[in-house]
Amino acid sequence: MPYSQSPVFIPAQRVENYHYAIRNIVGSARLQEEQGKKVTYLNIGDPILYGFQPPEELVEATVLALRQGHNGYSPSSGKKDAVEAIAADALSRGIQTSPDNIIVTFGASEAADLVCTAMLNPGDEVLCPSPGYPLYNAIIAKLNAKELQYRLDPDHGWLPDPEDIESKITPRTKILVVINPNNPTGELYPPEVLRQLVDIARRHRLLIITDEVYHKLVYEETHTPLASMAEDDVTVITIDSLSKNYMAPGWRVGWLAITNSHLLPDVRLAFIKLADARLCAPMAPQFAIRAAMNLRKDYIEDVMSRLSTQRDITVSMLNAIPGISCNHPKGAFYVMGKVDLERLPFSSDEEFVLRLLQEKQILFVHGSGFGTDPLQGFFRVVFLPGASTLRRVYSDLDDFIKQYR
Repeated sequence: MPYSQSPVFIPAQRVENYHYAIRNIVGSARLQEEQGKKVTYLNIGDPILYGFQPPEELVEATVLALRQGHNGYSPSSGKKDAVEAIAADALSRGIQTSPDNIIVTFGASEAADLVCTAMLNPGDEVLCPSPGYPLYNAIIAKLNAKELQYRLDPDHGWLPDPEDIESKITPRTKILVVINPNNPTGELYPPEVLRQLVDIARRHRLLIITDEVYHKLVYEETHTPLASMAEDDVTVITIDSLSKNYMAPGWRVGWLAITNSHLLPDVRLAFIKLADARLCAPMAPQFAIRAAMNLRKDYIEDVMSRLSTQRDITVSMLNAIPGISCNHPKGAFYVMGKVDLERLPFSSDEEFVLRLLQEKQILFVHGSGFGTDPLQGFFRVVFLPGASTLRRVYSDLDDFIKQYR
């Protein structure tokens, strides 16, 4: 019997709402490369692509673990000395937790997935920043839960508006997601804003997921862990990893730290049950965690010296282009640029990004891929490439804009 012309299998409906613009837009860049053109990728926050490497101490610890035969499964929540080192470091920064409230995960992404999977039933609601990292709305869509977007205000340093957040809360709202330093804006939240977010969670009995995977990558100011603001009546899950703070994204080692686990004993057990079911995070890189927690200061200082130079070039050159502007980020390695769609003939942020790619082989990510209005003209720039590359890119961008003025 011949097969039907229609597909035998179709994807689950939940996948229709599953988008990841950071990687999806790469398909257009690949078409440029197939024509023999060289594309400069400023779309993805992978430090390794731009010459950064993990500290030698972390590499040596991982290699030694492999050579000594540590190639089996670890305990599902992580090696004992690894979770102890994470807990000690957290406590030193004011995050109240303990080794039995740490779970080492397959990158920070799995930590976020694990928390949401344990907490959310279909129809439950999660407050997420807009613009925000698309991982969270993808997880929420997968679980048939509902994302409630709260606005980050570009006119006020991309900070959240507590009144806006509180106005969106319903009886089905369970989680408030905070990303600090923020991706995609690179902004850093001051203590007074964090305190307001904790107060909202207290009043409405929300769990807070605070994604702090860039907490070491800050410039003039100091990062305040959100969990350090919690007293004994707000549950906070702090998510961290080796990926960005220690320039090891491909190792896929992250973790979550629970503050005030006494408020969710059954959910904590659900975290552990899910961790047990997937066996464990990668074993060998867990040997690098203690080294990371005790790393010499000059490694981060050297990284931040380079990033600071690249940030300043980015901010100065983008804001010097008529019709283009950007913020002055305080953390991470991103800026949010803006193209003036009233003065320049682009119908949306995505059209601007794609035409820049086609004409100059420069790849940014359109802001609507992170949740902004496509008619506002925002785009995210990764300023990880070296200074000479960035200067060339922004000069080419200036030439591109000139022809449309």
